[in-house]
Amino acid sequence: MVLVTARKAAGLTQQELAKRLKKPQSYVSKYETGERRLDVPEFIRVCQCLDTDATDLIDKIVQSR
Repeated sequence: MVLVTARKAAGLTQQELAKRLKKPQSYVSKYETGERRLDVPEFIRVCQCLDTDATDLIDKIVQSR
């Protein structure tokens, strides 16, 4: 999944990203495994915490389908 790849490229664990998001680690795990979906504001916040451009990730998601 694109978000997993982006997190790993940022050199972050799920726990580290969750801390940046001020959420439990399970929040990151659930959206990474597809158990939970992110709405647009949540997606943008995740991208900000990963220091990546949201439109670039959207392009990668669209291309992977």
